[in-house]
Amino acid sequence: MLKLAGSVERGYSRVRIVSVDVAAAALGGGVLASRVIGSTPRPSFYWLLPAGVWVAYTVDHLLDARRMGPDASTPRHRFHHCHAVALWIAVAIIGVACALGGWIGLASFGLVYACVMAALVIIHETIIKLTGNRVSPLLVKELGVAVVFTAGVWGMPWLRHWFDTRRVLGWPVILLGQYFMLAVVNLIEFSIYESKMDTADGQTSFVRGIGRERARQIVLALLILQLPIGGIAISISPSRMVVCAESIYLLMTAGLWMVMTMPRYMARAERYRTLGDGVFLLPLLMAVV
Repeated sequence: MLKLAGSVERGYSRVRIVSVDVAAAALGGGVLASRVIGSTPRPSFYWLLPAGVWVAYTVDHLLDARRMGPDASTPRHRFHHCHAVALWIAVAIIGVACALGGWIGLASFGLVYACVMAALVIIHETIIKLTGNRVSPLLVKELGVAVVFTAGVWGMPWLRHWFDTRRVLGWPVILLGQYFMLAVVNLIEFSIYESKMDTADGQTSFVRGIGRERARQIVLALLILQLPIGGIAISISPSRMVVCAESIYLLMTAGLWMVMTMPRYMARAERYRTLGDGVFLLPLLMAVV
């Protein structure tokens, strides 16, 4: 059993190093948002979203890897430096496929929204690259990533619902806020574990600006807040979909709590990333409820 668990962990690490898990997590978030909102995005949404997220994350890693060189501190950046040519080719092919798929498969408002999201990604990446190694509590790189990721996941289902019904839903904002909080927690936790590597590689981060202990306190506070906010969401809309979504959020919160409170175990073989990103696959369960 232990050998099987070890093999699964190693296999997942290989998938994770090329951001396939992040793409799947984006798909899961999109499924959850669609089910909660009661939206029916076009079929192309379900492959364009993970493909677009994969392109954005891979380009970011490739640019960082080129700057850091072969001696980067993280295995991900060393991998992207070593296999840069193949990854750039994959990015080009999938990027063109996304552009064509969006043009053919999305409604006009969806195409505009996709372009807006692409612009946000470019602006965010430009700001981070210009920031360089500067450190300040005001330079919240993690917050920017969480905003772009959450907007990409939730935006299209929300717009689809509005164009179909011409109704503006207010209460799903609570679940969107919870998802955003979990994304922020995930990113800050990674920065806590990798603060020394970020310093060595000249990477800015919120954690470097405020310190690891203060960042840890913020993470725990955000996780604790998930419980009362979830209770409020269920009290406002005690539907089956909301209860299922809140149950998934509870599991995600528990996983991220373990990442923060078991540092010695989680630091081995980047288990903090395995579990921290893995919990964002749980929303895929909404596809079967």
